[in-house]
Amino acid sequence: MMRLFNRYPALERAIVNLKSGTVFRAIIYRRAGRFLVLRQVEMLSDRDSTMEPRATSGEVLVQFADVDFIQVVRNGSH
Repeated sequence: MMRLFNRYPALERAIVNLKSGTVFRAIIYRRAGRFLVLRQVEMLSDRDSTMEPRATSGEVLVQFADVDFIQVVRNGSH
């Protein structure tokens, strides 16, 4: 799994889906060891229930092992 993220573009807006069902819309700021550092984070869903986007303060760290999949968002679409 680590090799997959070695070439992953940082500073991209993305939808990060976790295996737990939690979904974040954020900027993938950088990689730090086994973690992705997310900034400008909005929580879109928590444990299979949808909700209004809810902003978080500060950075969010997500372990690679907890990521189900990532969708990179380009051209201003969300």
